[in-house]
Amino acid sequence: MMAFTHKGLLGGKIGGKNLQIGVCTTAASGFLLFGYDQGVMSGIITEPMFLQQFPQMEPMNKSGAIQALVVAIYEIGCLMGSLVFVGYGDKLGRRRAVLIGTLIMLIGAAIQTSSFTLAQLIVGRIVTGAGNGMNTSSIPVWQSEIAPPKIRGFLVLFEGALITGGVMLSYWINYGFWFVTQYDSFQWRFPIAFQAVFGFLLIFGILLFPESPRWLLKHGKTDVAAEIMANLHDTHPEDENIRNDIDEINKLNSVTQGQKLTMKEFLSKDRAMNRWRVSIACGCQAMQQIGGINLVTYYATTVFEDSLGFDPALSRFMTGWLGTEYFAAALIALFIVDKLGRRRLMIWGAAGMAGCLAIIGACLSYAENGNRTPAYAATAFIFLYNSFFAMGWLGTTWLYPAEVTPIRVRAEANGFSTSSNWLFNYAVVQLAPIMINTISWKVYLVFFCFNAAHVPIVFWFFPETNGYKLEKLDAIFAEAYDKGENPVWTERRVRKNGATLDVEREAEVAGGAEAEKKDGASSDGGVEQKEVKETV
Repeated sequence: MMAFTHKGLLGGKIGGKNLQIGVCTTAASGFLLFGYDQGVMSGIITEPMFLQQFPQMEPMNKSGAIQALVVAIYEIGCLMGSLVFVGYGDKLGRRRAVLIGTLIMLIGAAIQTSSFTLAQLIVGRIVTGAGNGMNTSSIPVWQSEIAPPKIRGFLVLFEGALITGGVMLSYWINYGFWFVTQYDSFQWRFPIAFQAVFGFLLIFGILLFPESPRWLLKHGKTDVAAEIMANLHDTHPEDENIRNDIDEINKLNSVTQGQKLTMKEFLSKDRAMNRWRVSIACGCQAMQQIGGINLVTYYATTVFEDSLGFDPALSRFMTGWLGTEYFAAALIALFIVDKLGRRRLMIWGAAGMAGCLAIIGACLSYAENGNRTPAYAATAFIFLYNSFFAMGWLGTTWLYPAEVTPIRVRAEANGFSTSSNWLFNYAVVQLAPIMINTISWKVYLVFFCFNAAHVPIVFWFFPETNGYKLEKLDAIFAEAYDKGENPVWTERRVRKNGATLDVEREAEVAGGAEAEKKDGASSDGGVEQKEVKETV
């Protein structure tokens, strides 16, 4: 495919910040599509024309189990797509995986839009989810491997903000089409079909911009990688900094290519500390979901109608403003993630979410007696809960797995972490309407407990990744292993003292079992020492 070159159709025509912004915008459009796809069902599942076409989707039909299945089955598709990326993502490359995922999403959207039976709708949601699962596994890796450390957090959280932008847009489109009844099924078919706009924008951007230079170096395409790296930094391929970065990455790759990655190495407890790193990568994605956000995202309109007692039009209007506030809070996160760091945002976010959920549950327990005042108070704390999530857990948990894992296992680990997101996403979306119908306001106390538990988990097990080259974290984990200490404390000491870490040590760690064989050859006293806080 001639148009699909590694350098992209704009290769060499733009560079520096303009190229980085272009890559960021393309990556973010994928998450705009993701957010829109998540939010669009919130209003559709209660629209009259949709329920006329699919009467099985009535909320009270079998206590909401069928509605929950149709909404949640999308997450199973996402899980399937992310597992495909685990198996084939590193062979395909970052951009090609996104292209394939987007094409699959467009096919799924077409199936959903043309649905006349519940079975067809379910198939369409599974197919759409599979494409999205591939995209959300590959886009963060592509982005993190291109972005320089100083703005990597900002750029990846921009993607998170665009998730909320997509959710917001879907809410307002649903609100507008609530008043469209004269065109029958057009009331719900158009909002579903509209996601194709973002899909075509994503395909266009993927064709324009370059492949990850780290992936290219890993696959022996040094010349092309050098050109892309030079382009990203607005310099020439022979620039000393570019050559030094290539040499450093190649040292890592030289020991990662020697052996096929095995599950034993993937979960090893040696100096690479892969088990720890993969566990927290998967853990943060799972924790994002069991924090309960999709109780609100997918069922916001249902919550406002059934739990809070608002009329249908007001419920959709409130949902639109909820999405707008969600987007605004996510934008705030862009400007604080690289100042406050990943850990602090996750800890503060979880604590704030826990407090809001406890208050929401308490308010709704009194609202059940016919007193509407507590329902209004609960509404305010639903908005505040969304803000804490958007600033602390939305984009951070997509950024963190790609940062904390070594290049040897990064694609596979990111695929598994995304899979854990979809698995727990499915569980929450499937169980939420059933729980609302059975235990009512107590559902919020269940999610309060999860969020309260997240605070000590992040504090004890999640080291800060902000400001480091991706390769530098390998040396931090190696030093923690050598000293028998928690990597969280190692990272804090290194950051505080500005300690130097050995580039050869990074290569040894990244290589896992293969590097152990070369341990003796890696201890040459003449190895260059580099500062941890270097930037690409």
